[in-house]
Amino acid sequence: KKLLDFSAGVAVNSLGYNHSVIKKTLQEQLKTGITHLSGSQIHLYKTKLSKLLSKESNKGDVFFSNSGAESIEAALKVARNFGSDKNKDEIIAMTSSFHGRTIGALSLGSNKQYKSNIGPVPGKVKFCQFNDSKNLTKLINKKTLAIIIEFIQGDGGINICSKEFAKTIKEICKKKKILLIADEIQGGIGRTGKIFAYKHYGVSPDIITTAKGLGSGIPIGATIVKKDIAKKINIGFHGSTFGGGMLQTRVAYNVFQTINKTNFLNNVKSKGILLEQLLNKLHSNHDFIKEIRIKGLMAGIEFKNSQLALKIYEKTSKDGLITTLVKGTTIRITPPLIIKADELKRGIKIISDCLNKIKN
Repeated sequence: KKLLDFSAGVAVNSLGYNHSVIKKTLQEQLKTGITHLSGSQIHLYKTKLSKLLSKESNKGDVFFSNSGAESIEAALKVARNFGSDKNKDEIIAMTSSFHGRTIGALSLGSNKQYKSNIGPVPGKVKFCQFNDSKNLTKLINKKTLAIIIEFIQGDGGINICSKEFAKTIKEICKKKKILLIADEIQGGIGRTGKIFAYKHYGVSPDIITTAKGLGSGIPIGATIVKKDIAKKINIGFHGSTFGGGMLQTRVAYNVFQTINKTNFLNNVKSKGILLEQLLNKLHSNHDFIKEIRIKGLMAGIEFKNSQLALKIYEKTSKDGLITTLVKGTTIRITPPLIIKADELKRGIKIISDCLNKIKN
């Protein structure tokens, strides 16, 4: 059965399937006979990828891990370590946020379902209403250590940070000397038309987490930490056996180089504009749809109730379209970044046909 992928393994397979860059890189690395060196060892592509990520982000130091959740755990530890001698240990996260399923990462996520029946999760985390500057201002106190945000929320239903809210965060962090942690796990690596989603907002995060599209199918995570924060970390403070291995860093380096080109990113933007046009037309033709939210090739179709959303999700799946269902009411669209215009049109037609059948 042929399937059209509007999920990309939840925003992972940025270069789709069978891409020549990934195939060639894997083959070349396997020829060396080395796939793994421990996380404490230095090698060529670990160094090259570190320099590249640092240059294209906050000029920070890089710690490698295997996943997004692990990159968050590293960020959480680094932030708390930085605040340990300042009597600051409270973190502000956002409603509708998701940062992973490990215990530490769950403390920063707002979805109570993910935290059920596992006992207490680490505390000292407050939740701010996403895009509510007044609420954020009220939550700030002398103990506030960091603010963590996905500028484009993925699991939360593709909620897009407003320019005004981002400006408030920037001003508060600067004035109060609060760390800004940008979760770029899903929205980063070209997904929104820029190499990192935070670059739409004119901010410079102190800590950046990334994963998913970085390896385009090969598991890798990275935490990028500004040097004044990183210098407080002693050897042995944190580690990862598999983090920064030879095979995954070589793939990620070449994936990043492929995506981080003006023509490639402009192509993502133009396809994002096409997708937005298609989705807006879909919205105008079907009153089942409550709202369309989109940035680049990261989109959400929110339906008026969860029963309808599930019905559409299941029907389109049977008709050969892979999407993901989030928040119960929203179909999330995160196709490979190399998707073609005719494939976008075909996928939206599958959704439209399904809606027409339900309507009739």
